[in-house]
Amino acid sequence: MAACALGAALGAAVPASPQAKPPVFRAEVEAVHVDALVVRSGRPVMGLRAANFELKDNGVRQRVELVAAEARPLLAVLVFDTSSSMAGARLVALQEAGRAFLDGLRPEDQAALMTFSEELAWVSGPTEDKNEVRRALDALRAAGATAVYDALFSGITLADTGRRPLVVLFSDGEDNLSFLGERQLRLAAERSNALVYIVAWRLPPPPFPTTPSVPVPSELRREEVLRDVAEATGGRLWQADSPARLREAFAAIADAMGHRYVLRYEPEGVKREGWHRIELRLRGEKGDVQARRGYWVAGKR
Repeated sequence: MAACALGAALGAAVPASPQAKPPVFRAEVEAVHVDALVVRSGRPVMGLRAANFELKDNGVRQRVELVAAEARPLLAVLVFDTSSSMAGARLVALQEAGRAFLDGLRPEDQAALMTFSEELAWVSGPTEDKNEVRRALDALRAAGATAVYDALFSGITLADTGRRPLVVLFSDGEDNLSFLGERQLRLAAERSNALVYIVAWRLPPPPFPTTPSVPVPSELRREEVLRDVAEATGGRLWQADSPARLREAFAAIADAMGHRYVLRYEPEGVKREGWHRIELRLRGEKGDVQARRGYWVAGKR
């Protein structure tokens, strides 16, 4: 889809007034899917069964089953910062990292590429043809300012389809152009199906600093917001300070998707409409669980 076509799509995705509604978690009529990663000592825990998970929906324990990952192919939306600060070696490193991510996807998974600076562009996909997305990556050019929140909101909204949606955002600078605010972005993430991973570029300190090298307050605030958004969906924020770490982060994200568990349940004993708080923990096993904090079901009109 061309960049001009994206403008029409985003007209529906980005709220034009305070009355606009955020994306709504679209569970099946009677079923909810929860995407979870279990790690122990920094490594994924494999071989778990449904009986190893205890899930509560608004405090009420639910009966869960495991869904084979093959039954829910991915739609992976790459949302890449192509503002002017990305020109040169940094953009080359991002292109290489994007290719490493695509290499980790399965043949049945779809991928798409969205870029942002002062404009948002839907550059490639969604498609199962990863070479199409690779060619789009190779053609990227850097220019303009940065609208991180708007781009992530759009990626979340456009990825929210019948597939298993994954949004991977990369940015190297503070948000200096977004129309949307923190609250709207958080609400969109909480009420969508998308799993969000974020890679933030942070320059390393000089080898012998004369004064402490710390991010400016605005950068810290942006990272705090993006980290909270990612974790609310069951994802995480990675920091990269070199091309090698950038490639490692993207490869690790693709690898993690192959080790996540997809749990399915039909809510029982809870009111259908409104916010549902999800509590997911292990039974009989040790590990840390990363999963969505909840979901929203709109009332009937």
